[in-house]
Amino acid sequence: GDIFYAPPSTLLIHACNTQGNWGAGIALEFKKRYPQAYAMYRSHCLTKHSPKTDPVPTGTAFLIPPCETSPDAPKHWIGCLFTSARYGKAKDRPEKILASTRPAMMDLLRQVREVKGEGVMDVRMCKINSARFGVPWDRTVDVLE
Repeated sequence: GDIFYAPPSTLLIHACNTQGNWGAGIALEFKKRYPQAYAMYRSHCLTKHSPKTDPVPTGTAFLIPPCETSPDAPKHWIGCLFTSARYGKAKDRPEKILASTRPAMMDLLRQVREVKGEGVMDVRMCKINSARFGVPWDRTVDVLE
């Protein structure tokens, strides 16, 4: 089904770069549907960190609580898995992306446990790494299992 039709309080997980750019694929859909979440992700990558001098480490995650201000906006949590430092032609090689996937997921799960009382009720995930990052889905599944 469509990840974006998940019920309220669902955590939607996707793989991200560390550069503060949701510019293609499902990341672009997240940017369109969750502009406030995108602003928080971008600030995390560009203000809290700096792509050139202090980049977000791959193998980490960023949990964004429901933050959209539009009354009809879905109240979803967003889980950003930093599995590649860059994007496009400069994206990390599949082996490096896979090596970052498990620790990123573990970091996200740790963050979810820390906010347990705040209402993550369900989890949905797209086929992370498989589209724009070009990693075969079955290889990501092997890492996650």
